[in-house]
Amino acid sequence: MKIVLAQINTTVGDLAGNEALIQAAYGRGVDVGADLVVVPELAVTGYPPRDLLLKSGFIENNLEVVKQLATGVGETGLLVGCVGLNEGQPGRAATNSAALLHEGRMMAARTKTLLPTYDVFDEDRYFEPASGNFPVEFKGHKLGLTICEDAWND
Repeated sequence: MKIVLAQINTTVGDLAGNEALIQAAYGRGVDVGADLVVVPELAVTGYPPRDLLLKSGFIENNLEVVKQLATGVGETGLLVGCVGLNEGQPGRAATNSAALLHEGRMMAARTKTLLPTYDVFDEDRYFEPASGNFPVEFKGHKLGLTICEDAWND
């Protein structure tokens, strides 16, 4: 499997600008024959979105961007960092998530489990962590989707 890791410089709060950066990165990945293009944590909103998450409509607008991105995704998958909703569960309304887009739809999403609360980080104030994580099937492979600290914590 050929995976392209796309380093993009997103801007906090600029959903339209970030969407354009993600689309361009995806296009470059398709051009080089990638099976999957991966963009950074919270690429849709920019990192960290902080109190923008409390602004009416911001989370929903971020999810609309994810839906719009999905419509442009074909055989090459796109793993995009976004804000998800903690629906039907106790706790905070938002989640720090990664959505796996493929062939025009969101085929899976996973949520960050370990939220940093040290130094400049205050994710626990805004996000509800996942209680666990499990692999997703993609093109005949099982992929573990981890977000930032989930990957490097002992």
